[in-house]
Amino acid sequence: MGFRAQTVRKNLLDAVASRAKELDRGGYVRVYRTSGKEYPDSLRALVGAILEASGVEFSTGERVLPDSKLIADFVIGNRILFLGNLPTETERRKLLGMGLKPVVISRSDLRSDIFDEGVRVSGDLKGNGRLQTIFLDDPSFNFDYAHILPKTEKCSVMHGHTSAVLVEIVGRPIDGMVVDFGAAKDIVRSAVRSLDHKLFINERYVTKSESRRVVLSFRTVHGDFEIKAPTQTTVLLRGEATVENLAREVLSRISPKMPDNVTAVGVYVYEGLNKGSHLLAQIHGDGDGPREKR
Repeated sequence: MGFRAQTVRKNLLDAVASRAKELDRGGYVRVYRTSGKEYPDSLRALVGAILEASGVEFSTGERVLPDSKLIADFVIGNRILFLGNLPTETERRKLLGMGLKPVVISRSDLRSDIFDEGVRVSGDLKGNGRLQTIFLDDPSFNFDYAHILPKTEKCSVMHGHTSAVLVEIVGRPIDGMVVDFGAAKDIVRSAVRSLDHKLFINERYVTKSESRRVVLSFRTVHGDFEIKAPTQTTVLLRGEATVENLAREVLSRISPKMPDNVTAVGVYVYEGLNKGSHLLAQIHGDGDGPREKR
């Protein structure tokens, strides 16, 4: 190797060593670019890309309080977006006093369940950004019911079960509370009472409906059935009277009565002992409908 080659190699090694030391000290910075703008992380880049694609006018990195180091990640009119940089209570009051509406978007390592993406949006900073789950399990949540599953060998004859309900409620705590236990129990008890000692049957088997009774006709593996049942003791389901659809019915009677800070409700409905269905649904416009787990 000639003198010139040795010199080039030495210079290259010196340059690499210098760069390696810089990286070791934290000199390397990752930058995300979208639509000609640079962002320090993927979450900010994602929000920026969504705003760009929506045709929303916005600015970034603005100091929104003259006497504070608080920097807004995005400013959209009077709406101020902070991504993980939560204003203090004093700063929040000042922003609201100026007619500004702060929103915090954050990513949390804590998950309420496997469907929770970990992204938290706190509009106008009501409550806080985290989600938390409470659960309710009470003897008063037990109920008895009868059902028929025409397409199955064993359950195509009318029979009954004693069932129990366990409820989980996911929401953003306000003053440290997702929802008052007493209020939540009243909601669940009301739903359970409305289902207690009722006949559950698929609504498509109704051949005649009157004010006080329904006539049900269907074919089972053992032959044809025709039942005249009182309307007030019959619950018509959109689908067969399985425990999965029963869980959906229970949830539909609980979810609408939950406060706005509740983002999801889950129910466990037991069919007798040691078996049942779990259904979890996002509510209040935060999700895309029920998701079922068994």
